[in-house]
Amino acid sequence: MQISLRTAITLTLIVIIVLGSAFYFYAGQQRRAEEARLALQNQKIWKLGFFVLAEKDVQSENFQGFKSEMEKLGYKDGVNAAYIIRQADRNKPEETERAAKEMNEADLDIILTGSTFAAEILKKLPDLKTPIFFLAAGRPTALVKNFGAPEGFITGIGEPTAEFAGKRLEFLKELAPSLKKVVSIADRGHPTAQAFIKSVEDAAKLLGIKTEVFEVDKPDELLNKLSLILREGGTNAYIACSCPSNTKYPKELADYLRRNKIPSISDEVEVGAKIGWLATYSNDRRKAGERGAISVDQILKGKPISQIPVEIAKDVLLEINLKTANIIGITIPES
Repeated sequence: MQISLRTAITLTLIVIIVLGSAFYFYAGQQRRAEEARLALQNQKIWKLGFFVLAEKDVQSENFQGFKSEMEKLGYKDGVNAAYIIRQADRNKPEETERAAKEMNEADLDIILTGSTFAAEILKKLPDLKTPIFFLAAGRPTALVKNFGAPEGFITGIGEPTAEFAGKRLEFLKELAPSLKKVVSIADRGHPTAQAFIKSVEDAAKLLGIKTEVFEVDKPDELLNKLSLILREGGTNAYIACSCPSNTKYPKELADYLRRNKIPSISDEVEVGAKIGWLATYSNDRRKAGERGAISVDQILKGKPISQIPVEIAKDVLLEINLKTANIIGITIPES
């Protein structure tokens, strides 16, 4: 088949245009891929430390809510954000102090904590240089004096855990109107335990309820104290202390109390009514974590700690385990 010179030229031009377009498209893709690679290479990786003294802090709703909200704000774990978790034993002072020092020297952008005690260890460092944000502090006044304009390198979310103890007792009274006495096991000398005891005793006086607190020197002693809850004289209910012993053995406590048909209330949303306690009353810790992320985002973007007020968690949750209520013979009104 013969074709004219004009047709041949036209076809040649079409081929050149097609090949040129394909080359341009491919080159553009390569260029964009290289630009994306360089941008990723030059992207800052935010390093967020998390200093914990108990495994539950890592699994807590506070931390999970925090990470979820941080991702929404653009901090993606494994992409442009890295969480460096360091756990130490609160019963070994030298270990906790060493861990705190190492975190302070690790060139982190911020250090998160899940308890007052962990934040206190960091705050006491003489050469503290890394911003600290407490996701949960039952005693925020021990960390910051001026909530409106925090001093130094520390701010965060305060949880009125101990203060809520009085409100928990009120709920127990509503669930068990005949309640005459409430018992708890608390850690001797622990600051949160002391605040807890005062809150319970103040509420008990107003409600006309007797209180009895058995103290332990170490968390592991709690299991040996359980039999005292049922000693002669009668016990009507148990209220969990916001302290290490109760936090370490929530399931053992729940099982014992339910087995012996003792009404109970916990301060731990994750391990309260969900695992067998009659009820849980606490702040909404996931929301507290989400609020914390918003503040940390501001700190990472350069806002001074003094302009990040300490917030007190206000959202609360009340959970009731209907199976436990049925076992111990408590009727929960449908309303």
